[in-house]
Amino acid sequence: MSESLRELGMDLLEERQFERGLAVFAESVRRRPSDHRSRMLAARCLAELGERERAVTAYHACAEGLLRRDYLLSAMAACKLALELAPQERRLRDTLERIHARAARSAPGRASVPPPLPPDPLFDGKVETDLMELMGEELTARVLEVLAAPDPGGVADPNSRPPLPLFADLERDAFLDLVQRMTWKSVPANTVISQEGDAGDHMHVIVAGKAEVSRLVDGQRKALGRLGGGSIFGELSLITGTPPTASVTTVVDTEVFEIRREHLNAMARTFPSVPQVLAEFAQHRMARNMIATSPLFQQLPESERAALLGRFTFKALQPRDKALTEGEPAPGLFLVLAGELVVQKEDPAGGVVSLGVLREGEVAGEISLLTGVPATATVMSTRKTATAFLDRAAFGELTKEYPTIQTYLEQLSERRQKQTAEALRPAEIIDADELVIEADAAKAS
Repeated sequence: MSESLRELGMDLLEERQFERGLAVFAESVRRRPSDHRSRMLAARCLAELGERERAVTAYHACAEGLLRRDYLLSAMAACKLALELAPQERRLRDTLERIHARAARSAPGRASVPPPLPPDPLFDGKVETDLMELMGEELTARVLEVLAAPDPGGVADPNSRPPLPLFADLERDAFLDLVQRMTWKSVPANTVISQEGDAGDHMHVIVAGKAEVSRLVDGQRKALGRLGGGSIFGELSLITGTPPTASVTTVVDTEVFEIRREHLNAMARTFPSVPQVLAEFAQHRMARNMIATSPLFQQLPESERAALLGRFTFKALQPRDKALTEGEPAPGLFLVLAGELVVQKEDPAGGVVSLGVLREGEVAGEISLLTGVPATATVMSTRKTATAFLDRAAFGELTKEYPTIQTYLEQLSERRQKQTAEALRPAEIIDADELVIEADAAKAS
């Protein structure tokens, strides 16, 4: 019944019938106090009706109920919307501080500290009248009794949901500052939030809803996976400056936080630790992605993969930087973390032949390292690209210690040489030794 009332309220909200929508949403909350979605929508109706103070009270009660159930991102969203109406409201800051304390207690390595006590409820929510029968001042007064009443439901299992991503790593005052600056958005279904190849000057956190990740492959849009509440995307582009290599499109109506570069730049002046916190977060995300998806790491037991990645060093390439130069020995093994590398070979007839593109999880330089001969192809970044790098000496130690990795790289090199030979005239490949093909073609072979 509550869901049908909420749907009716959504229709009224779309038609800008805010008073009727308020009555419907509040009635839904009266019947089911845990319906915090309706609480937030009712608060929006109050704001649209000019009842800013009552709207703030409704948002605050909603945030408290969500915090009690450990829906930390949604609790932050309720506080954020209330702060837009009352930026100096102390009770909202108090709730945000307790959200941060709750998240920090769950973060690895953080000391457990007791949060401040929640404020006393203002109302008990005991309203017997069907709120949809009321109008005007009587309606707004009675709905507040419902909307400001606490959610009496039980406390959620603190281990049932993941800790607050990224935000828990910030110091408390930096967290509060970021909540004030970042943007909350409600995005309709089938809307592109982040476009492959666009400027990477922002990141997003999904508060509630679902989105699909896809990439253009050979002119066709290919779905890579789905994201739900708590997912973060765009942070690698924000840190490295590389455009996103995939698009993110909402599947259903979705709520997101948007954090832009200017937000972080402004924060860094007061909180110098923020850029480093974000960089470490992004690098940890890149590490987890590589460990989970790169074929190189699939050759080892999962328990040994993190140690393997620890042997690499982070190396950022600017547009048109060369990782490998044709005719020169490979300095080491490059693993693409974000961005892309194009592989080209000089054509004796003039110009260059493009042999393919390397993307996340792919490696370059292994043939020269394995054979000891100079590279006969140039590998160059097409845009800002983040890589993990292993120099020659470390590569030799790696292949001795892990024969399975050496076998994988030898087989990869053989496939690359064979498929590249099909793209070049025989006279052009007699001495070829550093031949790389597009990642997808390598996987398909």
